[in-house]
Amino acid sequence: MSILFTQNYDIIPEKEAAYGKFISEVYIPETTSMGLISVGGYYTEIGFGPRVISVMAVDEFNELCLLMSTKKFKELNLTLKSFVHNYRNEALEPTGRVKHEKYIVQKGVWKLNQYYDLRPGVKNEYSNFIINEYLPAMEKIDYVEVTGGWNVLLGGVSEILAELTFKDPFDIGRLLNNEDFRKINLKLRNSFVQNYISRVLRYTERFDESKWFQL
Repeated sequence: MSILFTQNYDIIPEKEAAYGKFISEVYIPETTSMGLISVGGYYTEIGFGPRVISVMAVDEFNELCLLMSTKKFKELNLTLKSFVHNYRNEALEPTGRVKHEKYIVQKGVWKLNQYYDLRPGVKNEYSNFIINEYLPAMEKIDYVEVTGGWNVLLGGVSEILAELTFKDPFDIGRLLNNEDFRKINLKLRNSFVQNYISRVLRYTERFDESKWFQL
């Protein structure tokens, strides 16, 4: 299963053109040659920033650690940071309930991502709840797909990221007003997790297409 490496940042307004040229002509080709495969770019429509999110994938966490420790990657990232601010990153490991063996590119979609930490001492109960209650409840709602459950290995703002995918942003509102979802999500928040936050993401263009950042 894929390990995801996400980079979150805001582009410095007066440097957008130079940033775009660097991303398309240098950063993506160089990181791809190193084994970091681009799988998408998103923009935060609702929720906490930074606003721009790039997502890359590797096969193993050890592989990512080795890549990040190389001189070449450090130099590339240092140059990237000259075009952006509010930079942060995270490494994500699938919980084991990810639908796809490899993280696939999902064009033209919207995401409702939920971020939270587990309450102390509820790990087993939480796992049983997700498998036996939460996922079956979500499967009954035909306009949303649970496309990922991720443990945050490095960086980020939480221990766990739950990823819901929609084809139409209107359906996010439908879900938030769905009585079954409200009940199951309330149980999640009241019984198992803390520090819960969420945000709505819009797919832009493929991160390896030129000028994907133009929203």
